[in-house]
Amino acid sequence: MVRNYTDYLKASADALKGSPIPKPFAVWSALSAVAGALGRRVWFPMANYDIRSNLFITLIANPGRNKSVSLILPYSKVFTKLTTPVGTTEDDSNFNSGLDKYGLRKYPLYSIQDRITPEKLAVDMCKLQRIDMRLSSPQIEEFHDASVTLVTSEFGAFMSRTDRYLQMFLTDMWDSKDSYSHKTKTAGEYVINGPCLNWIACATPEQFVENLPEDARSQGLLSRMIPVFYDGPKIAQSLLQTKVSDNTIENLRHDLGAIAKMYGPMTFDPDCFDEVNADIEAGIPPEPTAPHLAEYNQRRISHHIKVAMSVSASRRGTRKIMLEDWEYTKELMRDMEKHMPKALEGFGMGRTGKIAYDMTVWLNDTLFSNGRSHLLIKHFKRELLRKIPNPGELTQTIQAMEDSGYIKVEGNLVFPCRKDVT
Repeated sequence: MVRNYTDYLKASADALKGSPIPKPFAVWSALSAVAGALGRRVWFPMANYDIRSNLFITLIANPGRNKSVSLILPYSKVFTKLTTPVGTTEDDSNFNSGLDKYGLRKYPLYSIQDRITPEKLAVDMCKLQRIDMRLSSPQIEEFHDASVTLVTSEFGAFMSRTDRYLQMFLTDMWDSKDSYSHKTKTAGEYVINGPCLNWIACATPEQFVENLPEDARSQGLLSRMIPVFYDGPKIAQSLLQTKVSDNTIENLRHDLGAIAKMYGPMTFDPDCFDEVNADIEAGIPPEPTAPHLAEYNQRRISHHIKVAMSVSASRRGTRKIMLEDWEYTKELMRDMEKHMPKALEGFGMGRTGKIAYDMTVWLNDTLFSNGRSHLLIKHFKRELLRKIPNPGELTQTIQAMEDSGYIKVEGNLVFPCRKDVT
C-alpha cells in the first residue's frame, strides 16, 4: 500500500500547527497511535525475549493545556476509524465494513476509550484474541494476538492508587508475554493468549502522582511508563485556527492502515547496527541521574527500542530501523527524560511533603492565572485547610513549607519560592 506521507508522525503533528495543542503532545499521541497500529504483530527480537512497540504514555500538564484535545486527531478521527467493536467477528452485522477500504477486515484494530475497570479490560481482551495465520510457522503453529489500545482522557478514571491487581496486570501487559491468566472469585479463571496493551492517558501533575500506587516504583510499573510533561505556557486559542481538512484526515487514516498491515520481526539496518549497539552498550548516554529514576533506567533500552520501532514504521514498511530513526528516537527520549523529574515530583512523599508539593502547585498555578507574584495568606490558609485533616496543624504545616523552601511568608502575604514545581 503506497503511503501519502513520508513521515506519519511529522504529518500528524504538522496538521495541528497553529492549534493550542503543545507540540510534544501532538507528537507523542501520534506515536501512541502508531504503536497501537503495530500491536503484537511486529516485534524486535532480543536474545531471550521479544520487544513489542506498545507504550504506556501519560500526557501531563496543568489544567487548560489541551491534554485531552491532543487525542482527538490521532484517535477519535483516525485510529478508531480502523477499529471494530470488541467481541465481534467478520460475520457479525456490526463489524466495521469500512475496514475493507483500508485492507483490515481480517486484521482489525481494537480500541477502548475512557472508563473501564481492569477486570473488564481483561475480559474484553479475552474476547478479542485471534489467530494471525500470516505469522504461523513450523516454530509457531498458532500466533495469538490480543492487541488493544486503551485511551483514557482522565488518568484517575482508570488508574487507582489502591488497586494492587491493576498494577500487576499492567506490568504483565507491558511485557506482552505469550499468555496471561488470572483467577477471580466471581468469573473463575480467564486466560489471554497473546496480550499486548498500548495505553495513553492524560493527567494533571497532581492526578498523576496521587493515583500511582505507592509501591509503583518498587513493583516495576513506574519504570514501564513514559510521562510526557509539558510545563510551557497555555497556548492561546484563535478563531483564525485552521481546521484539519477531511483530506488530511483521510490520508492519515490510509497511512495508519498501511502501518497496521505490517507484521513480522523488526531489525536495525546493517549499516547502523554497530553504531546503535555501541550506544546501547554505553547505556544510551546521557543516562538520567535523578535518584528516583534508577528503576526507569533499567528499562531505558527497551523504551528506546519500542519508540524506534514506531518511528521507523511511521516512515516506511520495511521493518528496518535506520540510523535517522534512532537519532530521532534519542532526541524524543532526551526531551521527555529532561522533564521526567518534574513529572514525578511529589511521588512517594510523606503526608506533609505531599501537601507541601500540592499547595505549591496550586499556588503557582493560581498566581500564573491571575498575573500576580503573591497571595493573601488568608486565601492560602483557606485552600490548605481543605488538605489537612486537623486544623490544629495549619501553622505547623505553613512553617514546614517555609523551612523546606517551598514558600516565603511576609506579613499577610505568601510568595512561592519554587517556580520549578508546576
